[in-house]
Amino acid sequence: MWFPPALFDLPDIAPVTLPEADRPSWLFWILMGPCASGWLVAYGLAIYRAKLDKRVGIPVFVVEVNLAWEFTLSLILDQADVQRPINLSWFLVDCFILRQTLRYGWKDYPSMSRRTFRWMVFGVIAWSAVFHIMTTYELKDATGIYTGTGLNVFLSLSFIFMLHRRGSSLGQSMYVALAKGIGSFFAGWTVLVMYPGHHLFIFLFLTVWTIDATYCVLLYRKVREEGRSPWAWNRPPAEVPGAPDGLATAGSAPRQEKQEAAVRSTASG
Repeated sequence: MWFPPALFDLPDIAPVTLPEADRPSWLFWILMGPCASGWLVAYGLAIYRAKLDKRVGIPVFVVEVNLAWEFTLSLILDQADVQRPINLSWFLVDCFILRQTLRYGWKDYPSMSRRTFRWMVFGVIAWSAVFHIMTTYELKDATGIYTGTGLNVFLSLSFIFMLHRRGSSLGQSMYVALAKGIGSFFAGWTVLVMYPGHHLFIFLFLTVWTIDATYCVLLYRKVREEGRSPWAWNRPPAEVPGAPDGLATAGSAPRQEKQEAAVRSTASG
């Protein structure tokens, strides 16, 4: 049977087996510095926003999968000496975010009991840890680049899903979105410098950067739609009608102010 010829030939050597490219250490740290700083700022601001709004600032499933990744690559699997302390530091930060997730995360799943929600959280963490271990073993991915890069795509998409599911900017901040975007941007360049021949990474990080930019635009529009400033540091919490924590409905404060102003105008006339 005749078939059209293949458009691409498989390489003689699988790119996953190629070693890291030779590059000066200063170049690695110039790129890794803004990457780590961006993520640290994003995490810190997300924690702060979650305390204000009583809703998690990092999507629930991202917290679970990310915590499992950093746990396995710092305490379970053998990795580069310079990377393990960094992963352990992020794991400790994730533990604090997990605490907020257990406290507020169930509000994104109102049909689920809080007990069931907790079981789901720890179940996903356990499954993700096994997945990371097996994938790292199969690919001999000592740096965790493949699982980490794939996780970044999932993470970026989860922010858009969170915004859509809540229908408001509750628990979210433009500063978190921008800091996350900066961290992901430099993370991409760090990986591309380390593995320039891995075209999969180019595709994945172009995807991440596009999704991050899209989320920033969508969040900006949502906050403006709610009648608030996207750049206000202590922006009043927004909430959709019928939310379980009883916060004010998004946009209700501006409408109330307009009604009060109309009453005052009528009285003075």
